[in-house]
Amino acid sequence: MDRVLTAPHELMPTRKGQEVKFGMRPERNSRERPRPSSVSVIVPAYNAAATLAEQLQALAAQRFDGDWELVIVDNGSSDGTADLARRYRQRFKEFTLVDGGSRRGHSAPRSAGAIAARGELLAYCDADDVVAPGWLQAMADAARYYDLIGGWLDVRPLNDDATRGWHQPWPRDRLRSWLLPYAVSANLAVWADVLRDLGGWSSEYEAGGEDTELSWRAQLAGYRLGFAPDAVVYYRYRSGLWETARQSYGIGVHCEQILRDFAVLRDGTHHGDRRTAVDQADDGDGSALVRAIGRAAWLATRLPYLAASRRHRGQWISVAAEYLGRLNGAVRYRLLDRRRARSWTGCRLKYVHAARVGYRHPGSAE
Repeated sequence: MDRVLTAPHELMPTRKGQEVKFGMRPERNSRERPRPSSVSVIVPAYNAAATLAEQLQALAAQRFDGDWELVIVDNGSSDGTADLARRYRQRFKEFTLVDGGSRRGHSAPRSAGAIAARGELLAYCDADDVVAPGWLQAMADAARYYDLIGGWLDVRPLNDDATRGWHQPWPRDRLRSWLLPYAVSANLAVWADVLRDLGGWSSEYEAGGEDTELSWRAQLAGYRLGFAPDAVVYYRYRSGLWETARQSYGIGVHCEQILRDFAVLRDGTHHGDRRTAVDQADDGDGSALVRAIGRAAWLATRLPYLAASRRHRGQWISVAAEYLGRLNGAVRYRLLDRRRARSWTGCRLKYVHAARVGYRHPGSAE
């Protein structure tokens, strides 16, 4: 069975301008749910004709002992992405192609997919990646214990050694963490009722950072974020230096946007991962200007990277682009002269979220 839908953007349940408060709790806060009776796999796609077929083949090969549907959201492609998706519709029992219109972005197609979806659990992956065998089953199993789930991004199959060296490694045994842990939208699942309760994906993060924003908002609202180690997606990095620099610059801008919106975390004590040698930026103390000066000094000491191997050159460019984006974002969101004051809120977050946020494997003892 297949459906072709045109998504009315005015009906998209996207959060905009909602105040983020610590301590909000949903009425339902049970420790374990029944296994989802149905799952919707949502794949946003924009000009993905070169990579979508590989992802669709991997999804069609998933072994899952429950009901599930595939929802492709064509986000205004001009390269035949929609036509390619239609050629695979017979490979799936339930298939929906959503015309996402011309409103391109990160949140809009994910919201359009959520509207069209009929499953209790919404599982997201991207059109330029490849889900590993067992991905869907692992997401559904983990959903019994968590409200929002992230899996592991394996960068080895789809990227060469040099390109992998441009980026911070993804932890194998937990979610990546900054001020709080977060799931990445390329490998994320969320219960449909949880997404509705949260007000959907934020329309203020169309350019990126929408997954971190949703993950943090969910945790501050009392929902459980967990890691599913067997839900693996083969993740594809940008292969060119220019494309990587553009992406890193955008990440830097979004970091400052998130710091503005989550002042309750920004002004407290974070308990995220220790930074790697590549990323020495600390968002705990000092103004954004002081941090920017520190980053510039870090880059200056590593200028020889530009004349070294492709791996080191790409690493320097990637970090420099992100730092430039963070400086731009600090100016845009008026964070240059703000001090990071430690507060009782931050101390409370340190202990409350250590107990609430899911680092354990699904099914482990509480």
